[in-house]
Amino acid sequence: MSFRTLLVPFMLIAASNAGCVSAPPPGPAPVSLAVAPPPVPLEEKFPLPLVELRGSAADLGTGHGKQLAEPIKLLQDKYLRVYMGSPGHRLLAMAAASLFEAKFRPEHRTETAAMAKEVGMDPREAILAQCFLDLSPMTACSTITLPASAAPDHVARFGRNLDFPSFNIADKYTTVFVYHPDDGRYQFAAIGWPGMAGVLSGMNEHGLALANMEVTRGSRLPDAMPYTLLYRTVLERCRTVDEAVKLLESTPRQTSNNLMLMDASGTRAVVEITPKSVKVRHGTEGSALISTNHQRGEDADTAGRCNRYDLLHDTAKSDYGHIGEKQIESMLAGAAQGDFTLQSMVFEPSTRTLYLAAGRNAASGKFHRLDLKKYFH
Repeated sequence: MSFRTLLVPFMLIAASNAGCVSAPPPGPAPVSLAVAPPPVPLEEKFPLPLVELRGSAADLGTGHGKQLAEPIKLLQDKYLRVYMGSPGHRLLAMAAASLFEAKFRPEHRTETAAMAKEVGMDPREAILAQCFLDLSPMTACSTITLPASAAPDHVARFGRNLDFPSFNIADKYTTVFVYHPDDGRYQFAAIGWPGMAGVLSGMNEHGLALANMEVTRGSRLPDAMPYTLLYRTVLERCRTVDEAVKLLESTPRQTSNNLMLMDASGTRAVVEITPKSVKVRHGTEGSALISTNHQRGEDADTAGRCNRYDLLHDTAKSDYGHIGEKQIESMLAGAAQGDFTLQSMVFEPSTRTLYLAAGRNAASGKFHRLDLKKYFH
């Protein structure tokens, strides 16, 4: 909020007397109505870890490992091994990871290997960190995108809750990564965890933002790249929603998912992905576009399938025209799932701005502003 300070006008009145003869009184001096510029608020220091990675694919991986070696090791030991369950399940997952490696894009394979080497970890563990979600049952998440007409300040926005089990570990290690590849791929920011090269939530230098929601799916042998690396590829190679949809349609897909997209122009779409098909529900003027954990086709309004969807739908409809950044934060808090919600965020693609809260019950915590334009150069 800006404040304007009005400087009190002043008048300099000079009078002189010369003997018995009085000179006519001078006219009033010009009145100065100078107005002080609004004070510039001090920018909050972003309190969450922010890691910039630059250079070739190998440089990106080496930098990741060098800066985050300890949390990578901790998450591998205390989180991923617990998440995968029994030793037998873990052995099966490692075998599947070896099959997934052949489906990585070459640059992602090089990067992951460089990270593993720098940390001193088993390369198979590093591969598993990129594909374990494809080997797991569905977890929950929520997204909502709103056109500029929904907000009093006419800024289009994208809200997202990431819901995932923490095991009292993952809630403490949210990290913002800013990637600067030197091979022509686009710069992008991803909100993730140490050791994760893929993307669950992120925005690139052109303002294309995305976030995934998992849906019920069956298990299948590795036949395409892990979905987090597919979504990273979207940020690395696409500028608009239309470009992203074309890439998704033309690239093999491993895992069923919903993917919310929004670009700097305010164009929005939910892409309902399966290995066999890509179906798109576009945002329309005058209404929110919402997605949680069901593939709905063109049915955007039927209630009863997901209470989080219904809450976002009904609140956006009733408050349309008055939904700014703070109101979206409140809506995300209403759709949160307690300690299961580890990250909550609002993207402003047109301004390249991110508001992020992280930790247990993140959506009820403080959102911190990050101007990504400063990093995209």
